[in-house]
Amino acid sequence: MKLSYYLFNENVRNFNQLILPNKVNEENNYFELQPTEAERNFEFKVFIQRNRSKEPKWISFLERDLQIPNRDEIKNTVNSFVILVKVLKDNTSYFFAITGGFGFTAINKNNLENNFGLKVALNSIDTKELKAFDVRNIDLKTRQKRVLFNKGSEIGEFDLDFEQDLINLVSGKSRDQEFGTSVRGSTSSLSLNSDITFSRLGEKCLQILDLYLSEDYKENFGFIDNIKIIKDPEIVNVLNDNLFTAIRNRQGDNLSLAYPDMIEYERCSSYQIKRGYRKTDTTEVTLEDLYVLLDDQNVRFDSPNDIEKIKIIGFDDANSPVTTPVSLNHFLIYQTEHDQNTYIFSLNNWYKIDTDYIARINNEIMEIPLVENDNFLTVIQPNESEGSYNERQDSEYFLCLDKRNFQVTNTRSKIEVCDLLSKDKHFVCVKKGTRSATLSHLFAQGSVSMVLLKDSSDYRQYVVSQATQKFPEENYSIENFPYNECTLVYAISSANSSDIRTTLPFFSKVNLLHHVSLIRRLGIKVALYKISVDGEIGDIDIDEE
Repeated sequence: MKLSYYLFNENVRNFNQLILPNKVNEENNYFELQPTEAERNFEFKVFIQRNRSKEPKWISFLERDLQIPNRDEIKNTVNSFVILVKVLKDNTSYFFAITGGFGFTAINKNNLENNFGLKVALNSIDTKELKAFDVRNIDLKTRQKRVLFNKGSEIGEFDLDFEQDLINLVSGKSRDQEFGTSVRGSTSSLSLNSDITFSRLGEKCLQILDLYLSEDYKENFGFIDNIKIIKDPEIVNVLNDNLFTAIRNRQGDNLSLAYPDMIEYERCSSYQIKRGYRKTDTTEVTLEDLYVLLDDQNVRFDSPNDIEKIKIIGFDDANSPVTTPVSLNHFLIYQTEHDQNTYIFSLNNWYKIDTDYIARINNEIMEIPLVENDNFLTVIQPNESEGSYNERQDSEYFLCLDKRNFQVTNTRSKIEVCDLLSKDKHFVCVKKGTRSATLSHLFAQGSVSMVLLKDSSDYRQYVVSQATQKFPEENYSIENFPYNECTLVYAISSANSSDIRTTLPFFSKVNLLHHVSLIRRLGIKVALYKISVDGEIGDIDIDEE
């Protein structure tokens, strides 16, 4: 039987803290089941939701133009259960919830133990029988993706970059068939298919707890400790203050929102962000929508504690809630510095970036060469657009390709080769400022263009035709393209007098190294160039496609 397990944190003292009372009540057809007289070695409570019905949203869509027989009989019916379990280990109480159907919407997710499902899965799955990974890159411009194999595979076959990706979910075949056959663990939940009876749930929860507390995962998945959860209350309080201040100041630089669970939220077609009776409805969860809610004068936002009082609910096409009201904490992504350390807030956890990991990334970044010519590009004006800047570069030395997009064959994608192509085969991609989100676009622009240059003869022909018209004496050939003579240059403006390699945000450095590796595999060199700023650069980055 496949069940979903949740472990609650040390803040929980009784069963009442595990569930949402506004969900688990008779009005929502939830009823508590009474136990038989059989003795069991664990404490528990069980609630079932029986035959809760609701009219589907698509009825109103159809009935405007169609006759629907027995319309009132068309209902979506839900049956669910929630089992609450308390077990003892070393004289310490641990609380679990086990759910079926839509029972997961009734538990208090703000009290869940983070990384529970992930650690249990990594400690229990056969390393040669991995089936799927969900990952999220450690950057403010968040990219989430799933890589799925139809057959069990080893981790190397997934071609994931664990230097820049946090694992959100892993699934595969259990190495111990008595524990279960298939395991899927996400940050907060564990889905386990096992031969289980109700009377053995206490035993199963203790078995799961042992796997959660184990550190066996480090042998094959030790890289997940490059980013470690911080629980020191003094540090956490300081970091929470930083996060609150960033939201209160409507910051958009080191702050963003992302869905906490791909599986749960991919079923949603609309969302509601609310604080008390005030709410904002949206089809996507964005910072702009959050700020619309906070701009309401009746919405209180005076301290870090107010962050968790803002709730986000996901709805399906029938306008039925398919997620619990989850606090804003679970959606926030935020990077900050404290006491010379780098921290990121993600999935309701504060993570400290391992100092050895930081040192290694910084060392690798310094190995990326700089363009040696200090006058390679001119100084940029504070309020100058990228387009204007590109157009006024030395026309004898540069071909401006800004806004000249190539239509990729058999797709709707249009690719910009680069902003500037030099006589010496520098493919220059220009970006104003060092914001993490805009740099992500810059780095991807460069690597995507270079991969196409290598893989697509049509794209290569386009580049050659553009280059030979401007520089007819240079060596360009479609069949024997001089990749080894080419350099992809990331040109980034900064008013900081320091080396551009030291001023990039940490997660941008991680992202950059990923793209540098892709480009170098093609036999193309990579370099950086800092565009000097005439005075102070403005706060707004101007992105022009």
